[in-house]
Amino acid sequence: MTMALMYSCQDGKNGRNGNLPPIPPRNAEAKYDGIDISSHQGYIDWAKVSSDKDIRFVYIKASEGATYRSPHYVHNLTQARRYGLLVGSYHYLSPTSSVDEQFENFSKYALKRLQHLVPMLDVEVRGEWSRSQLIDSIDKFCQLIENHYGVQPMIYSTMEFYNKNLAPHFNKHHLYIGRYSNTEPEINWEGEYTIWQYSETGIIPGIDAYVDLCRYRKDGWLDEIVLPSSN
Repeated sequence: MTMALMYSCQDGKNGRNGNLPPIPPRNAEAKYDGIDISSHQGYIDWAKVSSDKDIRFVYIKASEGATYRSPHYVHNLTQARRYGLLVGSYHYLSPTSSVDEQFENFSKYALKRLQHLVPMLDVEVRGEWSRSQLIDSIDKFCQLIENHYGVQPMIYSTMEFYNKNLAPHFNKHHLYIGRYSNTEPEINWEGEYTIWQYSETGIIPGIDAYVDLCRYRKDGWLDEIVLPSSN
């Protein structure tokens, strides 16, 4: 079965990304606003997950490096869309593969027409790259993302890694920052996070594993990260 057929037979009732679900109002009393997942969570029961009204968005891992593609991605993306959730996709950057090959892997799997939210680039390791090589590689990936999806990607990293390796170069990007704490992330050089991944041990009905729980920053909301073609 070709990839196009895989998507066409599973794509949910929301159709193309132009049919954006209504952006839900913010619930100031919610403990979390969204989740991010990978194949670690397996196949998810999105009917159950969507009944949790605190979950306003979900980011789903699509790919890693030049060749890896999550075997659960298509199911989870299309079913999350089917049940009315705002979805985005992310790629885990590997320091052992070329940026061009990694972008091709991601862009051919995370189809633009099925995205509601800006793509995200997960940066957690430097490997043999120097700091400047890492920054140059991210810059190139970001430019390829912008050329294809029409928008700069969000950058994910842990607070410690980001401040040590990436700040302040990417401080103008939307930042998805992991800090497992009751204290909000602090970004060096007057940076600001967009989404705070505050727990990796969330328990959500419909997901048979721990899941990352995330909060949107207090003075912003999801319309900031909707893909332009989804408006």
